[in-house]
Amino acid sequence: MILINSSPKDALKIFQPFLPIFIPVGIGCLLAAAKRDGIPANYIDEQVEDDIFGMVEKYIKELQPPYIFGFSVLTAALKEALLVSSELKKRYPDSFIIFGGVHPTAMPEEVLSYEHVDIVVAGEGEKTLIELYRCIKNGKDFTHLENISFKRNREFVNNKRGFILDNLDAYPRFPYHLFSPKHYDLGFVLSSRGCPYECIFCSNRVTTGRKYRYRSAGVIVDDLEMLYKKYNKKSVLFLDDNLLVNKERIYLLIDEIKKKGLDKKMIFNFQARGDNVNSEILTELYNSGFKSIFFGIETSNEEIMKIIKKNETVAQCVAAAKLAKKIGFHVSATFIYGLPGETREDRVNCVNLSREIGLDMVRYNNATPYPGTELYEIAKSQKRLNVYGIYENFNSVSTFIENPFKKIPFSYIPEGSSEEEIRRDVLFSYFRYYLNFQKLRQIFSKPELGVGWFNAGENFLKLLKKIPALIFLEIMIFFKFCQMFYCMVLKRRTRLSVGEFLKVFDGLLRKSS
Repeated sequence: MILINSSPKDALKIFQPFLPIFIPVGIGCLLAAAKRDGIPANYIDEQVEDDIFGMVEKYIKELQPPYIFGFSVLTAALKEALLVSSELKKRYPDSFIIFGGVHPTAMPEEVLSYEHVDIVVAGEGEKTLIELYRCIKNGKDFTHLENISFKRNREFVNNKRGFILDNLDAYPRFPYHLFSPKHYDLGFVLSSRGCPYECIFCSNRVTTGRKYRYRSAGVIVDDLEMLYKKYNKKSVLFLDDNLLVNKERIYLLIDEIKKKGLDKKMIFNFQARGDNVNSEILTELYNSGFKSIFFGIETSNEEIMKIIKKNETVAQCVAAAKLAKKIGFHVSATFIYGLPGETREDRVNCVNLSREIGLDMVRYNNATPYPGTELYEIAKSQKRLNVYGIYENFNSVSTFIENPFKKIPFSYIPEGSSEEEIRRDVLFSYFRYYLNFQKLRQIFSKPELGVGWFNAGENFLKLLKKIPALIFLEIMIFFKFCQMFYCMVLKRRTRLSVGEFLKVFDGLLRKSS
């Protein structure tokens, strides 16, 4: 079996050279399950491999037909997955093409409408894929398996969902050793799965559901210690959607970290909700090595908070971020522009709120209605869903990473706003926030903080190698700035005065914001 992580080579556009390549975690979990059960499995990651078909030819020399190709597919990577899988079906017509991951789980019939795709595996695939593999290899019927979709007499069949395992410790440990440190940043752990909340824009629940499960503290700390000793990782990112859902297990985790002395050797980054934090737990975390925290604040408007079903308030998020700053955390956050019911005033208030809190890093994303989310259904019902090509415009950070001369159309624009105005507000927010000497210096000098949002190189030699890409990036950003100035001030296409525009520069005129 060959597992393939689909990803367009230029997924991050002009920022591609400066962001870390993350391990395909889903594929890693599937590989661990396969190898535990004695199933021969290899992987190919399109993020790092150029000769996909050459790698396939190499691997199948050690495999017996029928060959099984499993694709892990996000919405933005669907086009690439279809291109590669179609070619594999032509070269190996008796093979089985299996799609899994967020997009196939949300849209199984759409994926199966492509003739060469044989099966969709929905949700967490460890158990299902193993059973499916054995059925295929032994020539047995597989149509009874839960969590799969397939075609029968040109009809789509979607079997029921199941197999949510409560005990995550029963899964095999993540196989870090299968991924080269030359290609990937191995500094991460996944200590829980699922999220009990119901935000309308989040696609993570499509595969994991709202059932929250977590690994035991001792197992997590064993991974942390291994990363420190074997790979010399001193900064580790917890990939959990929300680390602090269950506070009891966090205190157990803190105790285990201190027992191993890792609080003195490592720093940890994590994501949390504003309503899940308090002074006691944040202080304990900080004193245990947790130094960087990320909040999804999303909006400055309390009514929009209700619309997007965050089930927390803006006030709670702001209070949490300010508390974290006071304790000493490096604090990052995101805001989403283009949410239902939003006005331009709400967007302006987001950047003002960012500066009021004193956030260390911030992202201003454009709302993206990923399939499987309630926002997707809202956009569709309002006839405001805009799918370009094969979901090629489903990218929540497209405004900032896109080439200024090749813009990526928005996938959703709420009533009362225009794409041009939202794009200009995103850029205005970035420039107003980041045209600040202290923030720019911190981004370049401390790449281990801020959840890996930007890395120009851990040392001088690596920085030198990236200088050409850095120059190109600076030129592209300069053109973005010029386009913004032309459209917002000279052409007055958005409601912005010259005085407001000049606020972009006030961060450069002060030592701190």
